[in-house]
Amino acid sequence: MGCILLKTVNKYIYKELIAPFFFGVAAFTGIFIGTDLIFKLTEYYTEWGVNVITLIRLFFLSLPAIIVVTFPMASLLGTIMAYNRLSGDSEITAMRAGGISVIAIVMPALLMGLVTSGVTIAINEFLVPEANYQSEQIIYQFKHGEQRPETQYDLFLNPIDSQTHRPDYMLYARTFNADSGEMKNVVVQIFENGHPARVLEAQSAKWLTDGWHFYNGTVYFLDKSNRQPALEFSSYRSREDIHSPAQAGKLGKDIDEMNIRQLREKITLQEEQGRTAYEERVELHQRFAIPLASFIFALLAAPLGIKPQRSAGSATGFGISIIIIFIYYILMTVGDALGSKGSIAPWLGAWLQNIVIFLVGSIMLYRSARQ
Repeated sequence: MGCILLKTVNKYIYKELIAPFFFGVAAFTGIFIGTDLIFKLTEYYTEWGVNVITLIRLFFLSLPAIIVVTFPMASLLGTIMAYNRLSGDSEITAMRAGGISVIAIVMPALLMGLVTSGVTIAINEFLVPEANYQSEQIIYQFKHGEQRPETQYDLFLNPIDSQTHRPDYMLYARTFNADSGEMKNVVVQIFENGHPARVLEAQSAKWLTDGWHFYNGTVYFLDKSNRQPALEFSSYRSREDIHSPAQAGKLGKDIDEMNIRQLREKITLQEEQGRTAYEERVELHQRFAIPLASFIFALLAAPLGIKPQRSAGSATGFGISIIIIFIYYILMTVGDALGSKGSIAPWLGAWLQNIVIFLVGSIMLYRSARQ
């Protein structure tokens, strides 16, 4: 009998959660659209003369990134509003009188928050990077009158051996195109046992099936006393293990256009160059931390909503949500700044706000269960 009662109560609470959740999605998405996106689209129309069809495309391409942010906010607002309503009508009191614990009462909100977090991670991984890429392509094209080139300028590679902590080579190219596998105005300095051994200068280089081929240049042997030409060439294939175009191209790609796998690869490549990747590591952890805020917010909102109160309505719930979101984003901004500079561990910088809200929510839930 108790199990049947609990299932019935759970279904009832889920129904109460769904409507305010979608209300929150619509409300917060509308705020983002009205305060930011519409102004951008209006600027594109008035200053660049972008046609309506393109503006509509940009509008829909912007939605995945907005949804990733609004889902956690909607989870917070929806949970507060649902439990406020149940508490205000004394239904929480009736449930507890029927022998249902506070933990069982808030469990539907926690499960719904966890599912929402999973959906948000999927959107952030599979939709947002491609949508950001397509959006940037469109914006570049109407601003410059041509497609955005894949060429990077001033490519610099300097991988460090993980065992000796010495450089394997240093490569500089004035321009680099990852799609075509071509470089222009290239200088490569080769190291042996950590010491400069030779320098290769070439007008261009191209990636072929057997590695990099350099064209129209000179190879110099280096010793302690002089630097003399050893070989002039019109075509020369490097025997060095220099990064492929696909690898090197990841170093210059915009983080917002990368999925988790690509971001991890970029971090690995940057650290091979001897560079810190604090900012990228913070971003990698935020790909999970921000979506998981749906669960964290539900954990905090449920005990807030359970407190007996009859006058609470959607306006009150919205106000409480704004305050909590404001505190959350202050903590996130501080953590991001500290983690990106290496002042604290990048993972801590990304998860700081979630840790604080989780602890506060857990304490509040524990106290509600003890009452």
